[in-house]
Amino acid sequence: MRIVNARSLDSAGFAAALERQQAVDRDRDPGLPVTPAAELRAVFADDATDHCRHQRVIAFAGDRAAAIGHVEFNTDAANANLAGVEITPTDDRTAALVLAELLRLARDDGRTSVIAWGDHTPAADAFWTGLGAELRYTEQESRLDLAAVDPELMARWIDAGPADLELVHWARRCPEDRIDALVATGNAMNDAPTEDLEVADTVVDAAMVRAEIEARAARGLEYRGVLAVTAEGEAAGTTEVFVNRHRPAASWQWSTVVLPAHRGRRIGRWMKAAMWQRLRATEPEVTTLQTGNAASNSHMLAINVEMGFKPTHLMGCWQAELDTLESGISRLAPAGGSAAGSTR
Repeated sequence: MRIVNARSLDSAGFAAALERQQAVDRDRDPGLPVTPAAELRAVFADDATDHCRHQRVIAFAGDRAAAIGHVEFNTDAANANLAGVEITPTDDRTAALVLAELLRLARDDGRTSVIAWGDHTPAADAFWTGLGAELRYTEQESRLDLAAVDPELMARWIDAGPADLELVHWARRCPEDRIDALVATGNAMNDAPTEDLEVADTVVDAAMVRAEIEARAARGLEYRGVLAVTAEGEAAGTTEVFVNRHRPAASWQWSTVVLPAHRGRRIGRWMKAAMWQRLRATEPEVTTLQTGNAASNSHMLAINVEMGFKPTHLMGCWQAELDTLESGISRLAPAGGSAAGSTR
């Protein structure tokens, strides 16, 4: 088994990695088109989204790509101890080899705590808990068929919107006169449930918000925003969509947040209905939206179900100290082996 940095793949290696990714796609989301080559290249090149630096590795068995590993390093000082990891698929032997390499990269970067995420399956849970990690967070993934949404329901949600607020729409880049309001909604997202994860709030500023939008655009994910504001231009809430230009059917409903002073006024429904109307009018190739909500976030899950989102699968986040995971891997030897011979 050899492990290769995804950014240094030759054409044959990239083709094998693409085959592996598309196999994962078909198994995980059979209702969606698979990742095309251009999108995977953009993912491998990404080193900025989610306020993180990223590195991806491919595990090869001969010429076959057996697994893809991903490690991310938070760039905000409050989470300088954290590394996030993902391995697909989670096969005991291959995953242990990939994890050993990801942990080496995390240790080299000074990280001490690890959050692993992926599909919450019995096999994945057994793998991570067997290494000493604890399940700390679960997220319900759901999908919306935009054509199946009831337009009369959306009209009622819009008609029920507060008269003292205005909805502002934009595409790609946030207007400069609205950036402070968007920053306020970004920081309000720190109220979203993180269940038992040991993770600090990320406090964003205008530069960070702009950089995140640009980083996603570089991956082919174009921002669409609906912002609810007061007559003075102060934020009341926002809902955001990232349109996937590589696969419009794999676009994402991203954050929906209402600031504390405005909660309980059905603003979330109002904004989501307005976004649905806008997408139907301006983005006809966006036929479905994917989204994820903390399994404990009953309020937002109820709104999504009422709108027409259908559950697809459950995601999990397992957390452990890096030392704990390294010890767990050592207990798997010789089946787990080591990452010796990997290339970077």
